[in-house]
Amino acid sequence: MTLTQGAMAQRETQPEPIASDDPVISTDLSLDPGAGYLVSDARFHDDPEILWPGFLSGLRGYEGFYLPVGNPLYFESPINDSRVTFVYLHHDFPSGSQIAGGDLDVVALQVRVAITERLGLIATKDGYSFLDAGAFPEDEGWNDIALGLKYVFYADEETDTVAAVGARYMTESGDGNVLQGNVQELSPFISAAKGFGDFHLMGNVTWRAPLDDDDGNHILQWSAHADYELIDGFAPMVELHGLHYLSDGNRVPLSVGGLDYGNLGSANVAGSTVVWAEVGAAFRFTPNVELGATYGHGLTNHSADIMEDRFTVLLHLKW
Repeated sequence: MTLTQGAMAQRETQPEPIASDDPVISTDLSLDPGAGYLVSDARFHDDPEILWPGFLSGLRGYEGFYLPVGNPLYFESPINDSRVTFVYLHHDFPSGSQIAGGDLDVVALQVRVAITERLGLIATKDGYSFLDAGAFPEDEGWNDIALGLKYVFYADEETDTVAAVGARYMTESGDGNVLQGNVQELSPFISAAKGFGDFHLMGNVTWRAPLDDDDGNHILQWSAHADYELIDGFAPMVELHGLHYLSDGNRVPLSVGGLDYGNLGSANVAGSTVVWAEVGAAFRFTPNVELGATYGHGLTNHSADIMEDRFTVLLHLKW
């Protein structure tokens, strides 16, 4: 073999160089590539198949959506995932209402478990309340427990659209001294979300039906959420919530209801409406950690119900 032939053979066996401007392709193809994070895009685990496809991992590809914050007990997102959510809520009562002012603090823990890609278990109400209202003695106690199922019936990654239906059952296991333990309640709901790049919309409609019409009120609730990701992992948000009392109960002779906190069975609320707005922001540190906080204020006649203002913080630890 000549020197020239040897050099040619060496060049043929050498790998082609990689151009410096080639795009970097993520190896984690299950997550939404458009999702941004403040600290790191690395997860502490991959998605091994546990028992069956979708268990714990849920429906991937929608991690770009920020989760709603206001109305945390009934504003269920259409995203099916597994997460633990720590809830803190401080609520101020209007001084001109029958509650006669005061405030309420709630600490709670929500749990969601993806059973399959599209089916999930949701446990959205529990925790402990500290009530200091003018019309009631200062006290503290346990909240009612609510759990249910959620099913994603529509998902289209190309248009960044997802929708789900579900229902929860609320026990009357809470303490009456903090306005809990009044009635069993079923709450079917439908939720949908649509992304437009860095801009996201989400909505929910929930019907709250007491199992005993005398002890609870039929209530229709709706919520709307909008956020815009200014930088990776940070998005200001606005939310609007409405609650309509559809029936009277016979449990307490009040003209104010329990809003989203409880179902009091008030005798003089049918036909009344409460609307409040929330502003805040969400911080997505990693694919496993998200924090949201909002301040909310009542937009309708404050003396007609219990909504003056509130501050809500949600910390999500996701699978």
